[in-house]
Amino acid sequence: MPWKKNANVAMYAGANWSNLIKQVSNTTPEQARRIALLNPNITFFFYCRQPMYLDPINGNPARQFNTGDAVFFSGEPWYGSAPQCDTYQKDEMSVVYISPANAQQFQNIGCYQTANGLPAIDVVSLFGGNYASDVLPYLRANNNNPPTQQPLNDNILQVLTNGSVKYLQDKGITVLLTILNGWQPVGWSEFTSQQDATDFAAYLKKDIVDLYGLDGIDIDDEYSTGVANDTSLPMVTTIMRQMMPDKIISKALWSDYGPFSGSWNGHTLAQNLNYGWEMSYYGGGPDSRLSPYVGYGMNKNQLVLGFSAESRFQSEWPTVGPVSEEVVKEGYEGGMMFAYENQPASLGLMESMVNALCGPGNWNVDPNCNL
Repeated sequence: MPWKKNANVAMYAGANWSNLIKQVSNTTPEQARRIALLNPNITFFFYCRQPMYLDPINGNPARQFNTGDAVFFSGEPWYGSAPQCDTYQKDEMSVVYISPANAQQFQNIGCYQTANGLPAIDVVSLFGGNYASDVLPYLRANNNNPPTQQPLNDNILQVLTNGSVKYLQDKGITVLLTILNGWQPVGWSEFTSQQDATDFAAYLKKDIVDLYGLDGIDIDDEYSTGVANDTSLPMVTTIMRQMMPDKIISKALWSDYGPFSGSWNGHTLAQNLNYGWEMSYYGGGPDSRLSPYVGYGMNKNQLVLGFSAESRFQSEWPTVGPVSEEVVKEGYEGGMMFAYENQPASLGLMESMVNALCGPGNWNVDPNCNL
C-alpha cells in the first residue's frame, strides 16, 4: 500500500483460487481496504459494484457475488474482465505517527492521495495514551502529573470524540492509538499476573477501542520505571488478540530481543502482532534494522521501516527517499513517519517516502481539500 486500483476486473473464473482468503459482504471499498490491512498476507481483493456470476470453468465451481461483496486473496492476481467489479492491489504501506496540534491537522491526513485518487497514507497512529496507573482508568492524561481521572491528553481526546476518526476511516484509512508507558512503575513489560493483564486488555477493548471506534492498539513499550520481564508482552498481547481478534495489534520496534524471545502458554509476541514499525529512524538500511525481527518470527510483509520528522534529525532527512527505495528492493512492507505534526517538514518527507515506495507522482493534494 497505498493501494493501486484496477477498474473493471476481478479474479479470472478459470484461475487457481487456492489463494482465496475470505469473502466479506455488505461492505464498501473503503471498509474493505481496512479489512485487508488486518491480514498482512492479503495482497489484493476485488469489490463488486454490481452482482457478478462466474461460470464453472477449469474445474472451478460456479460463483455468485452480490453488490457490496469484497473477496480477498494472497499472492498475485490473475485478472479477468469484470465490468461489475474493481480490484485493489496492495503496494508499499505508508504509516504516520501524529500528536495532532488540532483536529483539523488530523483530518488533513485524508487530503493526500495517490496518482489514482486513493489515500496516500494507509495507517495513522495517534500518539498517544499514557499507561500511568495500576487502577482504573489505567491511562491518565499527562502521565497522571498532576493526578487526574482524565484518560487522555486534550488534543488526543478532541480527535477521538469529534468524529475525526470516522472521517479518516470513511476514506479507507486505518486509525490506531499508540499507548506508551507513563513514567510510573507499571508498563507493557511488567505484568506478572494473568488477571492484571486480562483487566488491562479488557479496559483497552471497552474503554478505548470500542468506545472511540478505533481499528486497534499500537504498543510503545518505553518510559516505565518498573521491572520488566520477558513473559509480560507475550501474555498481554495473547489476551488482547483473544478479546479483539478483528483489531490490529502493532508495536513500535526498538531494542526488543527480550519480549520477542519470551513466551506465555505457548504464545509469542511475534505471533500476536499484525505489524511492527521500527523506530531507530536513521543510521542503516532496512535489512540491517528490520532483519532481526524476521529472526524473532515476524515476516517481511509485517515490517515497516521508521523515519522521523523531528527537527533533531534534519541532517538525515535527505536519506528518506533513497532508503525508502531500499525498502522496496529488500521486500519489506513500507515506511513510517514519526512526528507527522512537525509540518511543513513532514509533508516534504512524506512526499519523498511515498514517491520512493510507490513510484513518482503518488503524493498529491486532493483538489477538494482546502489546505
